[in-house]
Amino acid sequence: MRECRQSAIHVAIRALALASVALLGFGGFGASAEPSPGGPQVVTYPSSGAAGDKRGDYYASLLKLALGKADGHFAVQPSAKPSVAVRAFVSMAAGQDIDVVWAPTTVQLERDYLPVRIPVDKGILGWRIFLIGEDDRGQFESIRSLEQLKALPAGLVREWVDTGVLQSNGLPVVAAARYENLFTMLAAQRFRYLPRGVGEIYGELSNYGHLGLAVESHLALHYPMCSYFFVARQNTELAQHIEQGLRRAQKDGSFEQLFQQFFGKAVQAAKLDKRLVFELDHPTAPATCLRAPIPQ
Repeated sequence: MRECRQSAIHVAIRALALASVALLGFGGFGASAEPSPGGPQVVTYPSSGAAGDKRGDYYASLLKLALGKADGHFAVQPSAKPSVAVRAFVSMAAGQDIDVVWAPTTVQLERDYLPVRIPVDKGILGWRIFLIGEDDRGQFESIRSLEQLKALPAGLVREWVDTGVLQSNGLPVVAAARYENLFTMLAAQRFRYLPRGVGEIYGELSNYGHLGLAVESHLALHYPMCSYFFVARQNTELAQHIEQGLRRAQKDGSFEQLFQQFFGKAVQAAKLDKRLVFELDHPTAPATCLRAPIPQ
């Protein structure tokens, strides 16, 4: 039994080393998905536990929408204890506490876990715009090439897949240990910009703008970034239910309605079609993960 658990932990850590996943701010049927007598089957997703962190709200809402439309009776809930990236995947691999995780896909992640290959967010995480210090607006407005951008260090969390993407494309990165540290580090000019997904950045500006931060208006990075729901490899039934519900939500328009509810205003505010876009390669993305067009 101990050997099985250690194997599950090693699988999870190996997957995270490559997928890393900001895990989109965590807001199968494993052990926690056992149905109560006469009650629904409980499906648990990771909770971040971070105050004001709403990055996972859309993905949790989409999971609830999908399972609400699937055949069966489900109760979808956050984990009782906060789960950072490694802990969530370890728990899911071991069949304990966590049943489903949303994450940007990588080749290794798809080998170790079972993906539901329906992109959950139109590839919006592959469109990156920058939080910067307010006083740096002029410097970024003068950038006209990727080589010029390479003169300025970005900031990201060490585990995130985006860290590897930027580094593999020659962009210097200052790596932080924790998400919450990024904003004070940017304000202190430990790095000069924080590349964030279009759907994340305006909420973060609301939370941390008082530190003297602003959304840069001129540049964008773009690379393939396909986010899926993942379950443990043996949880094929849960994967089938999630896929069934997502396809039904696509067909009746409720999937698109939810996307617009959470991201519509941010997509409009970002004005991606007016920006200078630098295309980057994503070395650990599967060949099936293509560059997404500008989200509408």
